[in-house]
Order: sequence, then structure tokens, then C-alpha cells
Amino acid sequence: MAAKNKILSNVKNKPYFRKDSFVLYKSDCLKILEQIPENSIDMIFVDPPYFLSSGTFSCQNGKMVSVKKADWDLSNGLKKDFEF
Repeated sequence: MAAKNKILSNVKNKPYFRKDSFVLYKSDCLKILEQIPENSIDMIFVDPPYFLSSGTFSCQNGKMVSVKKADWDLSNGLKKDFEF
């Protein structure tokens, strides 16, 4: 555990959640990763926006429902989505 604490001491962000050897950061993963030495992490879990919300409606169980989850999930155009 001491080695993991030493590795994570490089990270300036405060963990969102920590229990035993599990540490969770709620942040831009690229900003966290640049602070961590290479080959020092077992797993990274990310949940990026998939740009699936079109801001329109769909039919679900015979009812019209919005497919807009939030502004962060709206497409910014194919080129910008691809660059992201």
C-alpha cells in the first residue's frame, strides 16, 4: 500500500472516493494521467461522452421520450467528435 500512496502523492487532485487500495478520481483523465508515472496503475475506468443524444425524441413503449441526456452528450459535429 505504501508504494501506491507514493505514486498517488504526485496527483494534485483530491480523490473523489478512497477505500483500502481503491482510489477514484472524478476529473479529466488526461490531466490525472499526466501526473502519474508510466506503468504504475493496474486499471483506469473512464466514461466519456459518446455523443448519442441527438436532442430529439424517440418512441419507447408507445410514448414519445426525449433522447437528450444532457448538453455534454450532444454531438459537436463529426469532425469535432472524432478529434475528441
